[in-house]
Amino acid sequence: MHPIDYLVHFSNILMLAAYSVRDILWLRWFAVAAALTNIPYFLLQGTVLWPPVLWALVFTAINLYQIARIYLERRPVVLSHDEQKLYDLGFHSLRPREFVSLSLVGEWKSAEAGERVVNEGEPVSSLCIPITGSADVRSRGERIGALRPGNIIGTALALTGEPSPVEVTFTEPARYMRWSLPSLRRFMDKRPDLRVTLQGLVNRDLAGKLERVLA
Repeated sequence: MHPIDYLVHFSNILMLAAYSVRDILWLRWFAVAAALTNIPYFLLQGTVLWPPVLWALVFTAINLYQIARIYLERRPVVLSHDEQKLYDLGFHSLRPREFVSLSLVGEWKSAEAGERVVNEGEPVSSLCIPITGSADVRSRGERIGALRPGNIIGTALALTGEPSPVEVTFTEPARYMRWSLPSLRRFMDKRPDLRVTLQGLVNRDLAGKLERVLA
């Protein structure tokens, strides 16, 4: 056996290792090493085998690009003060990077005492979650409940699409995240992996509100 033939064997051992690991990052690193190990073998033949050399370089470039993306995605996520507070209020079931993607779909808003976020008799066009400030829920002028930081405002109304039978008004200065329903639907259509998780958050919020009403 010619010494350069060992390069082929070593390359295949690296590919075997690539197919044996579970971490996609390690799989791509082993694939890169296998491709680079094969290149000298193709170059050292009596007639240089350019087609496999070029293809090995193409596969190496693709894998290195994907490796760079993986490292970028795995960078530690640093949340702002408001984002951290919202995350702590009920988004622990999401990974921080998923939460950041969700927050980028919405917008941060500040409200003064007396500002209304849901109007009685009008369809709900957005979902809101306050991180500070409480809100009163009223029907025909009569107070029927209160919402506190972490509660989702407009959940059930958004699901039905019917005009709201209540109005929701902040009773003190508040800071909240607002998602328009069309933007949120587009986000969930693009991220079906998060749909079940977000639906679970909504269900827990509705269950908590129902429990307080019945208490």
